[in-house]
Amino acid sequence: METRFAWLCDQTRSGRLHWWTPDHTGNLLLEGDGPVALFGKKKSDDSADQGTEDVTVPSVFSPKKAVAFFDRAETVHDSGNYEFAMQMWLSGLRFDPTNLDAMKKFLRSAEVFSVENPKKGVSKETKNLIQTKGDVGKFISALLDFGLKPIDTSNAIRVTETAAKLGLKEQTQMLGDHALKLAQNDKKPRKDMFIKLLDAFEEVGAFKLAAVAGENAMQMDRADGPLQVRVRNMLAQSTMSSGGYDNDEAGGFKKNIRDVEKQLELSQADSASKTQSTKDQIVARTAKEYEQRPDDLATLQKYAQALEERGKNSDELKAMTLYSKAYKETNQPRYRMKAGEIQLRKSRRQLEKYREAAAASPDDLAIAEKLDAAGKAYKKLQLSELEFQVENYPTDLGLKYKLGKIYFEDELFKEAIEQFQIAQTDPKLRRDVLNLMAQSFVKLGGWEDAAIQTFEQAMGDKTDDSSDLGMELRYGLMDALQIKAAKDHDLASAQRADKLAAGIAIQNFSYRDVSDRREQIKKLIGELKG
Repeated sequence: METRFAWLCDQTRSGRLHWWTPDHTGNLLLEGDGPVALFGKKKSDDSADQGTEDVTVPSVFSPKKAVAFFDRAETVHDSGNYEFAMQMWLSGLRFDPTNLDAMKKFLRSAEVFSVENPKKGVSKETKNLIQTKGDVGKFISALLDFGLKPIDTSNAIRVTETAAKLGLKEQTQMLGDHALKLAQNDKKPRKDMFIKLLDAFEEVGAFKLAAVAGENAMQMDRADGPLQVRVRNMLAQSTMSSGGYDNDEAGGFKKNIRDVEKQLELSQADSASKTQSTKDQIVARTAKEYEQRPDDLATLQKYAQALEERGKNSDELKAMTLYSKAYKETNQPRYRMKAGEIQLRKSRRQLEKYREAAAASPDDLAIAEKLDAAGKAYKKLQLSELEFQVENYPTDLGLKYKLGKIYFEDELFKEAIEQFQIAQTDPKLRRDVLNLMAQSFVKLGGWEDAAIQTFEQAMGDKTDDSSDLGMELRYGLMDALQIKAAKDHDLASAQRADKLAAGIAIQNFSYRDVSDRREQIKKLIGELKG
């Protein structure tokens, strides 16, 4: 008798029902009326008459086959052959496009390849690899384009659309969130950009992001009544989903509200001011649940979180062990990150302890040495954790900005610039990122023109901005212009620097050393005039 895998039955929002059945090798095939299709559909006779595109995919869904490619990709990436690693990631994703971790690691390989080969595209061999029919082929093709040019708005939107068409919710959310930021920061944002993202988010049930995309589209066209209704519906759907109102009787809101014991547990867990007794009860309860279900990740996570919140030294060590176990078993970066967060907290507390001791005994050389060692250990650990996070979440621009700041503080200016150049596409971070990127160019030496241009981009039309960031940008531009004027004997740059120094002094005469710098610039102008 043929076995159907009911647990692999899924229905897309467009109404298509996917039934997966095993073939003689154990691969899972998508059942249809004719040729086997992977995340696609068979072209009907009627559609053939109408010239509809055939999206039949001559492939199988086989995580087992995909793993072989993914393992090879890891090895090749570590050896420095990044384009071949990209080929291996894409080959594996053809068999298992649902693997989020593999997609992230493909983007990591593509990012390194692009940095090392800024003017060189991929080979014909890599391009031929993506010539796969159907929705999976479109996803693979779009993913390659996006990996090579992640700050291209159209690439980001296209890969989001193709991920949504496959029903890949996590991928759609991750890629779409990145695309949304690019669209918001585009020089010429268009309504259709946000509508495409709205459609993609709605397709996978990411209603909160759908509402954000819709609201941005509404800003482009306030007269679009149907769009306003649609956005309100997305907001309502988001509220329903997050509140559990759309679940059925078996596991939804109604059952939970009747389960008094469960409500008490939730109340204890959610309390912002738990007593020590409550924390002990939660730890004891979650420990018992973990003993009963040691292989259940949700139970492990609840136990680890309870230990973290109680916060004893032994609790934190136990929680780190649990997260490390979960990471080893699943290879999911979030568990490794949780363990790293605890380690960082412990290191930060140690650093604060020595800071307080040094403040109390400023002449104690032994404490000063311990403080210095603790500071270096914390910085090293912080850098290691951020590098891991950026590697595993390559589209998170906030992480790239944080890593760039650490590099900047450690005077690794080239490395900092690489991170800032990508992070600048986030509109919320843009001015801060450009400020530090411009300062990095100044610190490198010989890059004054790049620094000046970057400072000007950050300032925009806010040439008299008196905010903390505004003053820092104006001072930085003044500094870069003064250096250029002295190095290139450029009178125009010196005069611009003088004007900036005067403007800063008028608003805040004691700002840094601006009064002394203006005297230096005045002297330089006199020398250049000769």
